[in-house]
Amino acid sequence: MNSLNNQLAQASKIATDTTLEGLIDAAQAVSFDVFDTLFVRTVLDPEDAFDLIGQKFGILDFRRRRKEAQAEAFQRMQQAGEGEITLDGIYDCVEGLRKGISSKQLRDAEYGLELILTVPNPGMLDIFLETLKTKTVAVVTDMYLPRDFFEALFEKHELPRVPMFVSAERGATKRDRGELFDLMLDELAVAPKDVLHIGDNLVSDVERAQERGLRAYHYVNPLAPSSFDSRSIAASIALSLAKVNADSTGQRSFYDLGFTYGGPAAVGLLEWVRDRAMDDRVDVVLFVSRDGYVLEQLATRGDVSGLPRFAYFPGSRVAFAMAAMDESSFEGQLDFLLAGAHGLSPAEVLERIGVQPPAEKLMRDIGLGSDAVVADANMAQVRSFLYAYRAEILKICRRNRRGLFKLLSELDVRPGSHVALVDVGWNGTTQEMFETALNKLFDVRVSGYYLGLTDSPECVRRRSIMNMQAVFDGSTVDKLLLAKLYEKRVGVELMFSAPHDAVIGYDAKAGESVLPIEDAGRGHGQHLNKAMVQDVLRGIADFSRAFLKVRRDLDYWPSAIDIASPILDFVQAPVSNWNMLDEVRNFDAWGSSRNFALTMKTYQDKGAI
Repeated sequence: MNSLNNQLAQASKIATDTTLEGLIDAAQAVSFDVFDTLFVRTVLDPEDAFDLIGQKFGILDFRRRRKEAQAEAFQRMQQAGEGEITLDGIYDCVEGLRKGISSKQLRDAEYGLELILTVPNPGMLDIFLETLKTKTVAVVTDMYLPRDFFEALFEKHELPRVPMFVSAERGATKRDRGELFDLMLDELAVAPKDVLHIGDNLVSDVERAQERGLRAYHYVNPLAPSSFDSRSIAASIALSLAKVNADSTGQRSFYDLGFTYGGPAAVGLLEWVRDRAMDDRVDVVLFVSRDGYVLEQLATRGDVSGLPRFAYFPGSRVAFAMAAMDESSFEGQLDFLLAGAHGLSPAEVLERIGVQPPAEKLMRDIGLGSDAVVADANMAQVRSFLYAYRAEILKICRRNRRGLFKLLSELDVRPGSHVALVDVGWNGTTQEMFETALNKLFDVRVSGYYLGLTDSPECVRRRSIMNMQAVFDGSTVDKLLLAKLYEKRVGVELMFSAPHDAVIGYDAKAGESVLPIEDAGRGHGQHLNKAMVQDVLRGIADFSRAFLKVRRDLDYWPSAIDIASPILDFVQAPVSNWNMLDEVRNFDAWGSSRNFALTMKTYQDKGAI
């Protein structure tokens, strides 16, 4: 009796457990669909493979021709009363090829390309291997590729051989009436009710399987993008790699942010910098902190070859502006010193430029103590205070000027050198401050290289007097998209951050290397979380390695702009897609204060993310 009760209890559990684990436990045999289930392609659109073949053979309209040939093959199949098309049948329908190119060459190219592009889906591979330990396992696929393709695919990825039911070989499909399932049931000698089929297609993998009496599980890849603007094959590969490599739980993370968008942007920018630097005959590339941190890391690792001499360059608009400031220019720089000061205490206005403020008692005596907040009402008083305190401020300016000169000398930047200053963007303020500081040191030619430059009046003015170039500007993207890129700039800059605080000055002691001075002191709570940054950087580094491997395998070397283009999808996506950005605090030390926490919502409210 107890045995019967246990059996009934188990049967009840099986009947109600619709989780994938429960369905597998209840099955005697499990079949897996192949494409977009057990395996995924490293392009988001399977037809992107046709463009790759077209590029290789110089057939610009090959995507169209290949699609038309497949449609013709279906018509011939139906006329012949056959159940499925084949790769050979498709290429029998390709016509009008120029001399020297045969349909057999193209067929073999597609076969080989599919072997390169098709990789195990990390979200399903562990389930497949675990299921093999206790169940009969098969693969069932509607595909025009021959059976030997799937055998080669399993061998390439060192997967155990299992029974394979391929529509092109069997002349039957899942999608039409489900006859391919019947063939599997007969050969495995199992009852339909004892088989679970797992697949991504709601019709062929779920409805048809259930119509034949099988249990079915509809697999939805949690990492597949909900929308995709197919800007280029490079973008298709890049975003598909994110689907293959990211956390299989589908939970968005800072690592995913780096891999999915930061990686393509960094690799694209770095390759673009390499090309510009070669054309401009640059002597040394300076990756200015913090934006240039990951670029220098990738360059040092050798992910992009052909760069001229390069170095990570500790600096910022603050450090350079302070190095440029002297008695004659001090009054004109008061607006810079007070920029974004609303909400800060007067002492914090000094701290963020590396100047030690007067004692709290003195500040209170003049009405500018720690309980005071910079606002329109007391702005004139704060301005007067800074002017009165200019002697102390100028001491720091002189120290920074000496430090910058020594740092450039350590980097072997000499009079007459042509240097490239690499920054993310957006208006050239840092470059202008750097060039102004250089005017007080020695003559150096400067080119500014950026991910993006806006069409703001200030940027237009600077571009008229300085050499400034960008991957994305008014000449490469439309104005609305450029505006989106600037609007989401904080999210983009987070992908180009570094595991250290902003550099605001230099300490140049005699006989020692220059020590960058960082703004690490203020803020309500912590500054930018270094662990978050490290996760983003790790994602970028992993993407760069994976993308380089795919390009080498494919012998495909797209333009830098095409590689970087997924960042344009990021800036158009809803902010809610990346809710974990709400965890970021005090990203920009310049505006952070003890009085409040500067969050991503602050920037969002200001239209910066």
